[in-house]
Amino acid sequence: MGIVRLLRVETFRMLNTRLTWLFITLIVASPAFGLTMLQINPAQTTATQMIINPIMIGTVGAAALFAIFTLMELDRVYKYNVNLLTDAVASPITLHAARVGALIAASLVTVLLVLVVYLPFTMHGMGEFFDIGLYVQSYMIFMLPAMWISSLFAAVFYQLFRRIDVAAMAVLGCIFLSFIPPFFDHFILRWFLPNLPVFSDAFGNDKPLRVGLYMRQFWILLLGGAWLISLTFTRRYGRGLVGSFICNVRKFYIPAMGVVLILLSVNHFRTQPFFNSAGIEVDWDKLNNLGQNMNVTEVRADVTPNVRRNRLYGRVVYTINGNSYAGSRRMNINSGYQIHSMTLDGESIAFTDLCNDMFVARQIEFALPVRDGKMELVVEYGGMPMMWGFTHSVFSGADISRRNIELLNYSVIPFIGAHGADINVNVVLPDNFTLLMMRGDITHTVDNHDGTKTWSITDTNDNIGFFASEYVRRVVAADEITVTLYHHAAFTRLLEANYIDQVLAEVFNFCTARFGPLHYIGDGELRLVQSSAFMMGGFAGDGQSVMGETAFSIYSLTDPWKGASGMEILAHEIIHQWWGLNRMFWPENEDPEWSAEGLTVYTTYRLFKEKHGEEFARINYVDVWQSAVDSMNRNFFRRNPEYLDIMPEAFQARLRVHERQVLMYSLMPLKIRRAEQIVGCTETFDAILYKLSNTNNFMPLTYQEFLDAVGLTREDLRLG
Repeated sequence: MGIVRLLRVETFRMLNTRLTWLFITLIVASPAFGLTMLQINPAQTTATQMIINPIMIGTVGAAALFAIFTLMELDRVYKYNVNLLTDAVASPITLHAARVGALIAASLVTVLLVLVVYLPFTMHGMGEFFDIGLYVQSYMIFMLPAMWISSLFAAVFYQLFRRIDVAAMAVLGCIFLSFIPPFFDHFILRWFLPNLPVFSDAFGNDKPLRVGLYMRQFWILLLGGAWLISLTFTRRYGRGLVGSFICNVRKFYIPAMGVVLILLSVNHFRTQPFFNSAGIEVDWDKLNNLGQNMNVTEVRADVTPNVRRNRLYGRVVYTINGNSYAGSRRMNINSGYQIHSMTLDGESIAFTDLCNDMFVARQIEFALPVRDGKMELVVEYGGMPMMWGFTHSVFSGADISRRNIELLNYSVIPFIGAHGADINVNVVLPDNFTLLMMRGDITHTVDNHDGTKTWSITDTNDNIGFFASEYVRRVVAADEITVTLYHHAAFTRLLEANYIDQVLAEVFNFCTARFGPLHYIGDGELRLVQSSAFMMGGFAGDGQSVMGETAFSIYSLTDPWKGASGMEILAHEIIHQWWGLNRMFWPENEDPEWSAEGLTVYTTYRLFKEKHGEEFARINYVDVWQSAVDSMNRNFFRRNPEYLDIMPEAFQARLRVHERQVLMYSLMPLKIRRAEQIVGCTETFDAILYKLSNTNNFMPLTYQEFLDAVGLTREDLRLG
């Protein structure tokens, strides 16, 4: 009997058994736990809450249940001793392959049911941010292959041991290994619980989807190869493991194909294109050492990001005014780019890729001859930008996708240290994108009448960076500052519903009057830029502040830790321009409650106390803080920490996260308010905060510096 006919027979048989539908029902039910009691990731965006959380639990449930289901199906003919009859009908190898194929068919039915069942819940929960493409791709990339991978694990071990209990323990061991270093620390090796920290609501999710698909491809190649090799251990003629192998290995093409697939998986692992090999420690001196300076007078470049292929092509011309030193030079480029050619006055010159990943870049070494007069160095380059290896758990960094482009730090043109040169770069973007420079100026745009526009930008530093997406521009004039907010068009209704213009004006008027101007603003104008959810926090400089989209998400605007309403929480996020950017904060082990959140929550309280009165502020802020602190202090495990140590790690982690939130968002504001009361005069306390906001701007504000400024000790602010 042929494999196609056997596959059809096995598939219909499997889909007509109660056991199969029991497992399908359990798997279909598993994502519901991710929507309710087992939410792995915090609800930063609607896509994280309504897609990632159910997918993570659904993936874990599907992988575990399908491994058990596979073992039971493969053992069925041996459990009931009918293998002698089935082996007479077809080859045991063919029968085994047909059963595995039927399992794959059952997994397809399962994931289609999941997509149908959870579609209305996801659409309702995400509202205007719902993306049918993201919804379908997420389940097809993460949940469906999880069943294939666990099924292949189970099939391989069952072929080797022919015992369901031993094979189950082996699969359980592989699951356990995926949770411990170094396996858990590498995104490719996390087959059971994928690395999926957040989804963006508006800026696209090509990065996590590409990474997830690549990881799944690696495991299917590896386990597909292992499964083909395991076919040679199929028991035949009553022989054992070795005897069956000697009999089956005559079909040498089967294990040969398995070896090829395993070698392809190894190459897949070695050549992953997403994260470079740079660690957390960056040798900045080495990265900035580019050799003797070249007298670069002009830089002209044409840059074309390909949003469908997630790649970039560029051509840059450096005009160099003479060269009196023939030693080697270096340029920094994004770790994912390749130099296609390098010519000097039309003649090719040699270059070497040093493969020395540091931060997001690596260096290219080349040499210029001693020559008078002007020279033109032309470099053609391109590739898919890589992210810093240290950020592999958050996907933060360069991005070229259909809905967002973020290219910073050596990702636009190679950096050779052309400070002070006339730099002109033409960037071709989709015509619905708006380009926002990190520095420099946009001189003009040209419609190419092919769905793209060319943006011409100038700068005096060749470390160029920009954001580009479907931005909406909103200008708000406060008393002493003009604020221009660029946010994604998808957030328009949400921000307008929370009175974004009014909030911006009130916050900047209030904070500027009490804490002074933001030190990184030079001309009384500030540009606020919303970036994707994958950005870690935010940053500011040169009159511009960049904030991740999570600061404006529906979950941030309903976070009870930050304020009583969306309007107040939005104010909280804007106040971080003073406490978190104007003065930075670093974590302190001795005082875990000290962070930017304490002063930001306190400032929000002061703003709305002035706006709505003492009673409003007491009910919505002070009483809420005190209630949270009292509840934390009454907690049994806080009063008896020795019992917490024996609780499950997940329980400990949730309790500690909750305690840290109370410390930062409730206890610290109470302490700051107490300091204000001890000082005795609001104006005097504001003068202290003004000084803290405008001194040592490039140093983190410590708790001790705050205490010294108000003339108090830790004991003075200790709450009973």
